[in-house]
Amino acid sequence: MKTKYVALLSDFGTNDPFVAAMKGVLLSRAPGLTIIDITHQVPPQDVQTAAFYLMTAIPYMPKGTLFMTVVDPTVGTGRGIVWAKTADHQFIAPDNGLISWVEQKEKILEARFISNSSLFMDTISSTFHGRDIMAPVAAAIAKGLPEKKIGPVFNDYRRLPFPQPVRAGNRVTGQVIAIDHFGNVVTNIKRDYLSARAVFNLAGRMLKDLKLTYASVPEGEALAVIGSFGFLEFSVRNGNFARTFDVKIGSPVEAIVSLDE
Repeated sequence: MKTKYVALLSDFGTNDPFVAAMKGVLLSRAPGLTIIDITHQVPPQDVQTAAFYLMTAIPYMPKGTLFMTVVDPTVGTGRGIVWAKTADHQFIAPDNGLISWVEQKEKILEARFISNSSLFMDTISSTFHGRDIMAPVAAAIAKGLPEKKIGPVFNDYRRLPFPQPVRAGNRVTGQVIAIDHFGNVVTNIKRDYLSARAVFNLAGRMLKDLKLTYASVPEGEALAVIGSFGFLEFSVRNGNFARTFDVKIGSPVEAIVSLDE
């Protein structure tokens, strides 16, 4: 699927030249691309957070965008690299579960094992497949490479199941699935599981009622809110909830909702 948009997501940060090197390969091989940086601040080697940020970015990218996602703790080992497509987008990622949650937004129609080595850089580093394999392959795809030339169909790519919340009566149990730059704690519980008058328990802290904005409480006070990703999150106004209450990804969350609303 030919495209002019490539969206990058990685755990490389911006202090080193890694991101620039990938962009350089992309633009050298496919001049005129529009490159979108989703984030390069994924916590190092954190595949689940990468999967979450990829999932949440999909609806806001232009139709046809090719997502190149490089969070790759097993780079240089026997793990493969996968290309996949939905009706509207394409994805390149290590076969480590990173594309698992794409299907929370769009159905994956086809996946292939990237094996056409003629597309790779002449010299391949065992520690930087993002530059030497993924970027040149992405450039070729963006220019219209036929899908069958990427490699064989590959449906057994690794999948990390999305942790769906569980509802029993007026109780909803879930877990923390991401912590953002501000220390806001994002859970897997969507708005339709909740009522405005709910009681929440997280890390030994009880909070009452959903607030509309972060500014709905005094500075330094904790609150529960439906964040911009569409999930229940916990925050401290002008503070850091995760650090204040020592919350980690995977921490359990419970909501007791009002059945009268």
